[in-house]
Amino acid sequence: MIQIPKDLLEHHAHIKLRLADMYGVLIDKKRPFRCDDTLQTAHCLEVVLTGAIDVRYGSCVQHLTAGEIQFRRRGNYQLFPSDDYTSLLIFMENEFVDYFLENHVPEFKQEKFSADLPPFTFKTSAFINANITQVIQNILHPREYSRCIVKFTAHQVLLQILSNDSSKTFVSFLKYLVGEKKVDLAYFMEANFNRQLSLPNMAKLTGRSVSAFKKEFTERFNTTPVKWQINRRLEYAEYQLKTSCDPVSTIAYTSGFENISHFSKVYKQKFGASPKSARSELVI
Repeated sequence: MIQIPKDLLEHHAHIKLRLADMYGVLIDKKRPFRCDDTLQTAHCLEVVLTGAIDVRYGSCVQHLTAGEIQFRRRGNYQLFPSDDYTSLLIFMENEFVDYFLENHVPEFKQEKFSADLPPFTFKTSAFINANITQVIQNILHPREYSRCIVKFTAHQVLLQILSNDSSKTFVSFLKYLVGEKKVDLAYFMEANFNRQLSLPNMAKLTGRSVSAFKKEFTERFNTTPVKWQINRRLEYAEYQLKTSCDPVSTIAYTSGFENISHFSKVYKQKFGASPKSARSELVI
């Protein structure tokens, strides 16, 4: 699994904005990324520049080509770009969306949406393309006010989308997004699997009662929250044992295990060898 934008920042040109941890990221085809399991930790406005990308969300697959724009809420996706794919990604938090709505969108009656609504896709225009060209230059060659230019381009793109959305569906979705109390379970668990959270705390932080949390979790993941959490921690620990030089005790703690003996026991049950044996075999 990769996390975006975090895992893109090391390899692709980007700019960090002042408001609410926003990022503008320019995807270069010389440094492709491809992942069938992606955790997107912020909302994303994507403008495909060249090539194409398939975006899978649940059972829905959307094929985007150059000249198309997609707005994706934070969550889990599968992303399959073509070899000649490049794009501009603008990541934003609810704070920016709320700020945008307060400044540009009057009150009106909202639609109701399901939790699994697929991403919204739109076409670019000559006006949007001109703004995107400016953003690319400011990411590649940042100067004074570059961050402001990128932020206001996000405003411009969203405004252009809203001006062509006579049904008001997209703006209703944005209002639903910032007013939504329930947190996506997959996103929450991936972001917090190594934290010491009780079941009541997990339910509270995702905007659910304990019974609703357990029921929805079991239906979605076909296991209990505790079993899922232990399995995810073990997968993370195995990866760290293979790719880092950290002591086994440190890996256990950063994976979310407070007891080394318990970590060794459940690790051996899952992988057939103790953590120390796995590290020794790798070294040999």
